[in-house]
Amino acid sequence: MKEKVFNNIIFIGFVFLLLAFSLKCFLISFGLLQEEYLLKLINTNIHLIYSSLIHQTVFILIGLFILFIALYIIWLKQKMVQLKPYIKVVTESGEIKISLYSLEQIILNILNEVKDVRKIKPEIQLQKEGTLKTTLQLIIDKNCNIPDTASVIQKKLREDLPKVSGVKIDELKINIEKIEYD
Repeated sequence: MKEKVFNNIIFIGFVFLLLAFSLKCFLISFGLLQEEYLLKLINTNIHLIYSSLIHQTVFILIGLFILFIALYIIWLKQKMVQLKPYIKVVTESGEIKISLYSLEQIILNILNEVKDVRKIKPEIQLQKEGTLKTTLQLIIDKNCNIPDTASVIQKKLREDLPKVSGVKIDELKINIEKIEYD
């Protein structure tokens, strides 16, 4: 089973438990579920847990399932904390960590005066190998020569980004999102 599918199953199970619990809290708080009914329900059914091995086993499995979900969510949270939203640049003097957000700002600064481009939205992804995949979403003017402008942007970014940050882009894509006609 793929990790994403497994995570979705765990998420759905957890949401179901939360919904069931919150619904009971809602019903109790507005008086739609009477105290006498709850006490009667608990008192008449509590003996079922202790009455047979099957009921005890089911109750144990439910408890283990809830415990497993809780531990898995804790593990997933730790895994998310360890994700690297930055890239490491090693120089002669030491190590530098640059956040992906900072790299986006550097890219915007490098490309702020490209002719015929109205808006640039960089999207940077750090690949598993530690390489950068960058996609630029552009809004351009109606008179823009798209191949020339794209070439200027790619050349400028590939030359200037390593000079400014020490980071080299491995994959650079340009998407024309919109052409503005005023």
